[in-house]
Amino acid sequence: MLEYRIEEKPQMTLVGVARKFRQDTSYQEIPAFWDEVMAQENCPVMGKYGVCIDREGEYRLFDYMIADDLLPDGEIPEGCTAETIPAGTWAVFPCRGPLPGALQEVNTRMWSEWLPGCREYALAGYYNIEMYDCENAQEQYCEIWLPVKRIG
Repeated sequence: MLEYRIEEKPQMTLVGVARKFRQDTSYQEIPAFWDEVMAQENCPVMGKYGVCIDREGEYRLFDYMIADDLLPDGEIPEGCTAETIPAGTWAVFPCRGPLPGALQEVNTRMWSEWLPGCREYALAGYYNIEMYDCENAQEQYCEIWLPVKRIG
């Protein structure tokens, strides 16, 4: 059984570096994107979040953003974009273990087992968020947040 909890989250505005990816190659290409962005001499983000945004609603081609919370001054660093994520109900899936493997395993099970078999919730948006616990990176813990709505 895939571990999860349901949480209400407020609207949030994230700022980060984005690129388009294909679903069928994303497990190889997104870790390389992280390496590329984090290796920049003046990296514009810390990487608290990884945000998948499927503007077409089919998850074949999607935007992926390495992001942080928008600072109160509202300044968007050069080379970055901002994305506002609406408030709502989220299924939160903990991921424990070495990255990216632990996250990719939970992500695969979330889409192939949990969502198709869930009788209480349905997908409520074409995006999901990876939240990385930057303060406890040694524990190799992160979460995947999936927007959901109660059904029935």
